[in-house]
Amino acid sequence: MKKVLAGMAGLALSASAASAAVFNINVNQVFSFEGPGDPLNVVQLVNTGIANGQVVSIGWDVTLFADSPSWLSELTVGFSSLSNPAGGVSVSPGFGDDFAGTASYTSGGLIDLVGLGFDFTLDADGILRLEFFEGFNDFALDWDGIWISGTLSVEVIPAPSTAALMGFAGLVASRRRRA
Repeated sequence: MKKVLAGMAGLALSASAASAAVFNINVNQVFSFEGPGDPLNVVQLVNTGIANGQVVSIGWDVTLFADSPSWLSELTVGFSSLSNPAGGVSVSPGFGDDFAGTASYTSGGLIDLVGLGFDFTLDADGILRLEFFEGFNDFALDWDGIWISGTLSVEVIPAPSTAALMGFAGLVASRRRRA
């Protein structure tokens, strides 16, 4: 089951590992249609190149528009692996703004998913799946809102066993050079 971050702006920033990669995803003019899993929803795939990577933090700096009677609080994005779209975490940047219109939201940096118990693991393909959806569907077969502009940031680190193997391989390589 997908966990939901709501009203989390300004929480603890994640501590970045040396091998971490932060991916900044452009969300300019992304339409928000139906509830999660609907075929009309916009789905973006990000190839992180990190097999079995652990998603440890996310952040946002976005401007949203909700068409009345839809609300800003209903525009949501789900982050997950390809094999488990219902897993991962969902973010509603406009949480609590139960009205239509345009507004900008920021998380104030990266939010530590590990500390919240919301971190999740990608598949061996290293692909991060983003699905833009509505918390409540006001317009059947039409968009309810637009992610006008902005960026979603996602921090991914190698799985602990992968990082340990990479460290061990580095140790072996450095040892061979000295011999």
